[in-house]
Amino acid sequence: MRVIIAGLKGSGKSTVIGKVLEKRPDIKILTVGDYFAKVFEKKGLKRDEGDTQIKSEDYIKLDMEVFKQIGKDVRKMKDVIVDTHLLLNKPNGFYPGLPEFKIKEIMPDTLVVLEYSPEAILKRRLKDLDKLGRQRSGAYDAEGIEEEQKAQRHYAFACSAATGCTVKIISRFDPEKYDFEHAEMNAEEILKLFE
Repeated sequence: MRVIIAGLKGSGKSTVIGKVLEKRPDIKILTVGDYFAKVFEKKGLKRDEGDTQIKSEDYIKLDMEVFKQIGKDVRKMKDVIVDTHLLLNKPNGFYPGLPEFKIKEIMPDTLVVLEYSPEAILKRRLKDLDKLGRQRSGAYDAEGIEEEQKAQRHYAFACSAATGCTVKIISRFDPEKYDFEHAEMNAEEILKLFE
């Protein structure tokens, strides 16, 4: 089973995936950001700097290089989750995180889209900025994050049309009753895909 888990930067994908691995450590995880971090490092850029500092026309060449490798790695695995984004919010507009040439390297069975309240995502982005000194490419206000989430859905269905994969949207807009409640609930829904 090949599953892509996508969500905006700051949506807590890593936490959800960690909860999945607690119950299914046999599932392999490929984090697209890790592949790009290596490429950016060679260019003297920090992990998220390449998203905003590399022009879109140059970024496409990097995408092709990175996703050919990801495609090779995915084809070696039985059960795999690819952790990525459906869009990047670049200075000149939205850039597709999974255009056709990239999604076809993975050929997922299901694309899972995680959605949360814009305020929750903003809180995570501000925490990253404050504690990690890591500014993510993306909006830093609730209205901008809401716009990113709407665009994310459009990109998800474009990916589905290109590959025939299903799209599962998991939305959690209600407040959590305890820390990581949403991550646990989302992990349970994702684990059902591997049954």
